[in-house]
Amino acid sequence: MSVSDDVHTELRRRLIAGFFEPGMKLKEEHIATELGVSRTPVRTAIQRLITEGLLEAAPKRGAIVTKWRESDTEEIFQLRLLAEGQAAAWATRHVGDEDIARMEWLNNRIAEAVKTRPKGYLDQVQQHNLAFHTMFYDLCGSARLRVFGMNLLEYPLVIGGFFIYSDEDAMESIRQHQDIVNALRSRNAEWARSAVTSHLCAAIERFRKTKLKTQRSPRPSAED
Repeated sequence: MSVSDDVHTELRRRLIAGFFEPGMKLKEEHIATELGVSRTPVRTAIQRLITEGLLEAAPKRGAIVTKWRESDTEEIFQLRLLAEGQAAAWATRHVGDEDIARMEWLNNRIAEAVKTRPKGYLDQVQQHNLAFHTMFYDLCGSARLRVFGMNLLEYPLVIGGFFIYSDEDAMESIRQHQDIVNALRSRNAEWARSAVTSHLCAAIERFRKTKLKTQRSPRPSAED
């Protein structure tokens, strides 16, 4: 992985955790100095974060932290509880053995990355985690629910939880994934709904605790 990948991972973690104030301007030179890198990888990382929706382009280089209200994130999580729970329940009607194997493979890749921590592993984890959750909608049998649910998964603050998880949080999330897989394997709709709902409720609580902890810590002030 490149230096820009490392910078991207660190900035993404900070943005999801609420380390920067919404609307704050981030300057390439300040970040480069703090992280001990040149401005080129910082510029590349910032452009990626702009594409992902966590930053907005600012005049004269740099970027502005996207103004996500805490209520926005809570609302999206609540909608995911409804949509993903229903998608998982309906997926029990259509899921096949190959689908079950695919979900277990994705979860095993997440577990392996968390345990071994290869360079850039958080990006790998996020990709596999997104693929795992996408499968509920791919298998639910409803085009309308799929469009609605996939739109919720596009919000960067919602699907990037592993960037702020402790090791214990990550392993618990992986165990919850396996419970979801077991429910789908049994074709038990209510178990699948309950397993997904429990998983997302736990994610909400982790997000709240991280935000509260971050708010109590000193944070950088806005740059002119």
